[in-house]
Amino acid sequence: MEQDSKKMEFGRYEKRLLLLLLFSAIPNCFSAFQFFFTHHTPDFYCLSIVNSGALDDVSAMTYGHSNNRSDQKQNACQFKNSSANIATHSSSNNDTETLVRCDSFRFEGDVDTVISKFQLVCDKAWIKPMMTSMYLGGKMFGGIFGGYVSDRFGRRFGFLFFTAMQFITSFITSFSPNIPVYATILFFSGMTAFANFEITAVIGSEIVTYEKRGLNYFCCEMGFAIGYVILSLLNYLFTSWRWFLVFSGLIGFIYIPYYWLIDETPSWLLATGQRDKAEKVLQKIAKYNGRSIDVNAQISLIEKQQSKKTSASTIWSTFVQLSKEWSLIIRLLVVIFSWCITSLTYYVTTLNNDTLSGNRYLNVFYGSLTEVLAGFIFYFLVSRLGRRKCYMGFMIIASIAVITIPFLEKWNGTFAMVTTMLAKLSVAVAYCVIFLFTQELFPTNIRTSVLALSSAVSRVGSIMSPFVIYANENGYALAASIGIAVVVFISALSYLSLPETTKAKLPQTIEEAKNLGR
Repeated sequence: MEQDSKKMEFGRYEKRLLLLLLFSAIPNCFSAFQFFFTHHTPDFYCLSIVNSGALDDVSAMTYGHSNNRSDQKQNACQFKNSSANIATHSSSNNDTETLVRCDSFRFEGDVDTVISKFQLVCDKAWIKPMMTSMYLGGKMFGGIFGGYVSDRFGRRFGFLFFTAMQFITSFITSFSPNIPVYATILFFSGMTAFANFEITAVIGSEIVTYEKRGLNYFCCEMGFAIGYVILSLLNYLFTSWRWFLVFSGLIGFIYIPYYWLIDETPSWLLATGQRDKAEKVLQKIAKYNGRSIDVNAQISLIEKQQSKKTSASTIWSTFVQLSKEWSLIIRLLVVIFSWCITSLTYYVTTLNNDTLSGNRYLNVFYGSLTEVLAGFIFYFLVSRLGRRKCYMGFMIIASIAVITIPFLEKWNGTFAMVTTMLAKLSVAVAYCVIFLFTQELFPTNIRTSVLALSSAVSRVGSIMSPFVIYANENGYALAASIGIAVVVFISALSYLSLPETTKAKLPQTIEEAKNLGR
């Protein structure tokens, strides 16, 4: 397949397609990281203190902060009241002071977020990570559902449908009247966003040559990174979470021309018996590239590549195929574990801006720069150093960085922020590596299933990440950091059991997969 694919050209049409896919991935980041703005916790204080008359001077009250620690939060969530007429939650013998929990809060600044709108602090603070997990759970379901829609109705239909739904769900979310409605729409928002990105990568990989598939993923990743940079600016410009989501929905009008610019992939058309349509697409590609081709020869080439794949590429068939080979079972477990840990660490280091010192807008901007840098590091180092060395090296760096962050926070907040960005950069590079590495470790007939299974399981890690951040915000930073650092280091060491695939031919059979690296 590798030799045959070299006969296919990488011309003007393919270059234009990759640019279109890069541009389409930009707003995907607006959905993925909307929580930088919508779930930000502004500085707040207990409004009940003023209402009860327990304190006349508002300036003397203790505030709760967006990057506060548990003791500060406790002071903002309850207060001592000497009034005998106020109901108490605790009492002592003949003690005139009682401990009263706040039931209303005032948020500082002109920033309106979901947290300030629905007062999700103190006793309701647990709802914040729960809502983020709802979104990430939607991404897990979207990976499965998006793959089905793409296989059943076509890559083009799936891309256009989920792209449109990504903007529509963002727009609808802005009108959420309460938390249940908001959380429900958030789930569908996560589902459409991930399905859109997943199908974007598939469209490029099925049209460009094999040698350019790394470039295809690089373009998708860079589009996401550029969106990250733009998001840091939007985070500064918008003061209302509703208007931010309205903007994220309305920019979908820019992508209406994609209805005419994106074609169905010839591979899917031939796989579903639509030979005439496949011929028209191939002729259109040839015309745009300014050359004449033998359409029948191109179709024969594609069909030859497809003939090497089995139709029963399901998660169940993956287990059936691998159950006979212990070496491949161990390889699969190592890969799945690395996907889960990488996803967990990536979202923990990305979504914890509220716990970092310094300007939160700049923190988001610095995070976006690390995403851009990670894409370039992946593209230029993964072939030179090898997949295995890249993953192990960057994950070990991430492990060391994560475990030192709690100590640096007590010493110097700036160094803690820089170390957090280093951890995020390392994990982002590792994320790119495993996406490519996973496809090279398993035979053709189960390659897609393994990738889908790994991606789905990785969402378990991402769903857990908001609760790790929540624990960090409530005084358990050291325990959370040690736990993450340990599992990251174990994941890095586990890659010693995997073969290097940088210069290896893609395995077509179980036997070839077993012999990788020998």
